[in-house]
Amino acid sequence: MRVLFLFVGEHHHVFHALPVAAEMARLRPGYHIEVAVASPSHLRRVESIKAVYPGFDPPVRDLPVPWLLRTLHATGWIPRSARVSRLLGALGWLRQFDAIVVPERTSTILRHFLSSRTRLIFTPHGAGDRAIMLDPRDRHFDYVLVAGHKSERRLREAGTIRPGHYAVNGYVKLELMQRMMRSAPPLFDNARPVVLYAPHFRPDLSSWPRVGRAVIEAFRQQQRYNLVFAPHIRLFYGAPETLKAGLQSLAEPGRILVDLDSDRLVDMTYTASADIYLGDVSSQVYEFLSHPRPCVFLNAHGVRWQEDPNYRCWSLGEVIDDVAGLLPAIDRAVARHGDHLETQRAALADSVGADTAGAARRGAAAIAEFLEST
Repeated sequence: MRVLFLFVGEHHHVFHALPVAAEMARLRPGYHIEVAVASPSHLRRVESIKAVYPGFDPPVRDLPVPWLLRTLHATGWIPRSARVSRLLGALGWLRQFDAIVVPERTSTILRHFLSSRTRLIFTPHGAGDRAIMLDPRDRHFDYVLVAGHKSERRLREAGTIRPGHYAVNGYVKLELMQRMMRSAPPLFDNARPVVLYAPHFRPDLSSWPRVGRAVIEAFRQQQRYNLVFAPHIRLFYGAPETLKAGLQSLAEPGRILVDLDSDRLVDMTYTASADIYLGDVSSQVYEFLSHPRPCVFLNAHGVRWQEDPNYRCWSLGEVIDDVAGLLPAIDRAVARHGDHLETQRAALADSVGADTAGAARRGAAAIAEFLEST
């Protein structure tokens, strides 16, 4: 069985799928496991994960954008889409695999070019509440790994997964990060509690465009908490350097840390180290809650969220509509965390599974059993 783990999306997607490849190589030594990546950033993450799984050393291939397609992009003859161009340029090679495992949906375009012999398998990244999980392209996958029962219910209701073609295996990245985390130095050289502000990247959902600067200013005017401003890595992707430099200037040594694009935005450094979570709708809250802690959520768009499943995480802490009440809300979140503790534990289990350990192994076994039965 020849199986490819394919990474043409954001580089942090590697954390969500490559551990499955490592476990598959262990469980099925007769399988030929290969990896394909789109950039040096992907390769760097592949190397870091290989170090966690001694003996796992699959061949890794770079997928460049073919020369002709680069030229057509530059001249405007076809739309610029590096992901699609890489996939189309590698079709001859991709057709050789029995299965291709991907953590993003652009690769569903392959379904139109591959034979039915090649199984297309999805390992989603993230386990949040947003309806983005309900994507009709998922019907093009032959098999899907699902982190928790919350996602299973919603995907079944939407008809994008079907019995016999998916498995609930847990949250692979959480298991990986628990294995990779070593004793790290503290983020600050003082004992003040650390608040992580992690806004979403989409302007229509994110608190950043409307109140983000006011949030940072509120922390600049107080001495009780340290702040880490570590948004979703896509929020400032491609932003002008002058804009990023202006935001970096808001950092204050020993009090306010600003990180707009480092690896620590995706390796759980901040979600593991912070004491209090401040955000809006990012699925990172579930990574933070791998160890339940106080949360505060910013309703910057005046959403009526109470009965909306897309905002389920807002039941896990206090929701505020006005930054003027931010610091008192954080004080209350710390003092009253016991009020939310059981709700957080239940939501975490529903979203990513009650047993983080073994998520990659369960996913690998489920995929292998599916491939061997079809």
